[in-house]
Amino acid sequence: MEKSELTAFETKCIQEEPAFCTAACPFHVDVKSFMARMAMGETDKAFKVLEKTLPLPEIITRICDHPCESACIRQRPDTSLSIGLLERACAHNRSRQKKYFTPPAKDSRIGIWGSGLSSLTAAWDLSLKGYQVNVFEQKTLGGDLHRLDGNVLPASIIERELTRLKKFGVTFTFEAEFDTFLENKDQFHAIYIGMDAPGGTKTVPVDEFSLQSVSDSNIFAGGFPRDKERVCAETYPIAFAFQGRKAATSMDRVLSGVSLTAGRDKEGVMKTRLSTDISRVAVLPKIEFKGETGYDLEKATKEAGRCIQCDCSRCLRVCNTYLDRFKGHPGKYAREIYNNLAIVMGEKKANTLINSCSLCGQCETVCPNDFSMADLCLSARQEMVTDGKMPPTAHEFALGEMAHANGEACFFSTHAPDTDTSSSLFFPGCQLTGSSPGQVKAVWAWLRKTVDNNTGIVSGCCGAPAFWGGRKDLFEETGDMLKKLWESWGSPRIITACTSCTQMLEQILPGARILSLYTEMAGNSDLPVPESNQTAAGPVAVSDPCTARKDDVTQQAVRGLIQSRGIAITELENAGELTECCGFGGLVFNANPDLAGTIIQKRTEQSDLDYIAYCAMCRDRLVRAGKNTRHILDLFWPESDHPEKRQDPGFSGRRRNLAAFKQEMVGNEAFQNAIPLTPAGKKIIIDQDTLNQIEDEFILVSDIEKVLAHYESEIDKHYFINRETGTTIAFFRPANVCFWAEFKVLDGAYEILKAWSHRMTVIPAQKFKAGAPLEDLSSDLHCGTCNTPLESVMNHAGYLDSRFDVDLPQCRSCGAVFISPELARGKMAEVEKILEDK
Repeated sequence: MEKSELTAFETKCIQEEPAFCTAACPFHVDVKSFMARMAMGETDKAFKVLEKTLPLPEIITRICDHPCESACIRQRPDTSLSIGLLERACAHNRSRQKKYFTPPAKDSRIGIWGSGLSSLTAAWDLSLKGYQVNVFEQKTLGGDLHRLDGNVLPASIIERELTRLKKFGVTFTFEAEFDTFLENKDQFHAIYIGMDAPGGTKTVPVDEFSLQSVSDSNIFAGGFPRDKERVCAETYPIAFAFQGRKAATSMDRVLSGVSLTAGRDKEGVMKTRLSTDISRVAVLPKIEFKGETGYDLEKATKEAGRCIQCDCSRCLRVCNTYLDRFKGHPGKYAREIYNNLAIVMGEKKANTLINSCSLCGQCETVCPNDFSMADLCLSARQEMVTDGKMPPTAHEFALGEMAHANGEACFFSTHAPDTDTSSSLFFPGCQLTGSSPGQVKAVWAWLRKTVDNNTGIVSGCCGAPAFWGGRKDLFEETGDMLKKLWESWGSPRIITACTSCTQMLEQILPGARILSLYTEMAGNSDLPVPESNQTAAGPVAVSDPCTARKDDVTQQAVRGLIQSRGIAITELENAGELTECCGFGGLVFNANPDLAGTIIQKRTEQSDLDYIAYCAMCRDRLVRAGKNTRHILDLFWPESDHPEKRQDPGFSGRRRNLAAFKQEMVGNEAFQNAIPLTPAGKKIIIDQDTLNQIEDEFILVSDIEKVLAHYESEIDKHYFINRETGTTIAFFRPANVCFWAEFKVLDGAYEILKAWSHRMTVIPAQKFKAGAPLEDLSSDLHCGTCNTPLESVMNHAGYLDSRFDVDLPQCRSCGAVFISPELARGKMAEVEKILEDK
């Protein structure tokens, strides 16, 4: 990623823009943090927020004319917050005072005329930078501050701040004359003239930005009245104080020999690009809390609680599973991703962040500046793939599923029976076919009967996993294959049953006419009416797939189909263009299974109603998460009386269904959901709970078949037995992953009890050096080949060009090394993740 790309992404994100109140405050007080502390009654911590930016905090918090209140967006639904009174309440009720530390004294001497608010502010800032400051006052220290209401600003408070200034090293000269002060200006390296000092001050023409005199570069002035009207600190204190700070900053820059103007564009009152959605802000009346004897902290706390903590956060609210998981916002993530991509050697901490985005586009939909985490993360994935930095575990399984769907066992294309051309092409998608092949067969028949009798079918994957995984090469390869097939058929119109397929095919075939099956159905009066009653007892909620976010036509077609069956719809809060991903899109399920589980669980909890989905993977994931969900096709081609309870077939089931569908459609073999067999003809029995567990770990039934086939062979055969449980444990590494299975040998079958895997390779030790075991070693665990107990031996393990010693259970006779499921899922997986992120 180029720096210019990062800047473009950062500029779009306004989450870090200052709040409206902070932007209106010349001192940029963090009003939101102040309000948050006050709402909790934490006055000491609230005052600490004020002390971070305010000079003379004891004085200014009591007399501030609060320009922030006029900018407060709380006034849109009701009235602005009483920020000024809250500051007074905080100052009145807090118990601590900040300790300031002055730096070593500088040689430069500063002269300041007057002790009004601007002059005292300049003295405060400059003394805290180490300058030797001398304040000259003609009359009373504090000037016009003494004219203010003593109940608001007692004289004791003024004296307290003057005492602090003296502790900072500021000296005061009394009964001074202005003309004499100017005559002695050469005694100082720079002087400041406070125009808000009462009496005897002559107007000094200054540069409006720096407050530097236009005639003498060592003279600065501030405390000018607004609009040239003589206004004292009683009515305009915050501006006077800020002029003192601005002049102090200019003086420091001149005396330090640095630019007077560079980097000062955000000083003072500034504009903010922040945009805050207040559509859901409740109307709350202003709390009046000033009492006769002081400031009521309880009421002040309630008033502070009216603060809406304005920020953008639109994306964080709708995508609170992913964006909030990494404790940041898109602008921050852009920087983290940029830095991650720039790392040559070292830990790449943003890999998981990059690969956990579902690429659904929800954030872009709600963002006022169209910030797209999908674009950011997809670009990063493509760069990681190109640079060889993509962790193998992130997408390897999903890409294997795509390869299987487009492989010899599953992919096929055929015209309608008894024809050799097609004017329409039905592309159901691998997920629908893998989930419900019977419905795909029925829909194809219906299309040929009622829509176009020359409708052919192509069963395969659209290439979405490759696209989502940043694999441009694989996506282009898939696209070229599909494009050649489509063109060889005469470029017919395409009917899709999957909105993800629609998205991918629109990229692959930009000139093609691509239609949704559901819009075809919605416009057709010859839809089947099932014998079983599919009308719901009550309303349902529609779960729109994220890839239909911008497809309003398909969204409405699906709703029309549901209502045509007499079923009422109650919309989810996040439906239509605000719909959420199920955790499959963007390959989140592969890269971050825990997050994917949280995403789908959140989706199930958005309504107590049954759902209807029109994405096969959404439906299957919802059902697996415990939500009764029908596919829209279940309303017309149900395969049972309760399709909402049909189980997710899982990855192994989809593979089996895809292959069987091809056999039935092309090979004319009847579909059979047969129990898998080993080469020796033994059945493989796996109960549903075990199957779910191994699927969660991306272990397929076909992987277990390979383990058992290796166990049945006599080539390099190694296995283990547990004498206590009477079980056998076998393993096999067909490629990048080593698979393990624990099973019972039954009459004509293997009952699978556990399965686990690891990527790390283990090089068996030859010298059998005794080691300390990583875990308790059962005396009942024996090498099945040699019938000898295992011992803890130092072995060599390796992964991704890293190699290290580790003590593992090993057979001294044949050298077979045992890896327990606890070790594989625990320490091994942890180390593999660390090495992948380096």
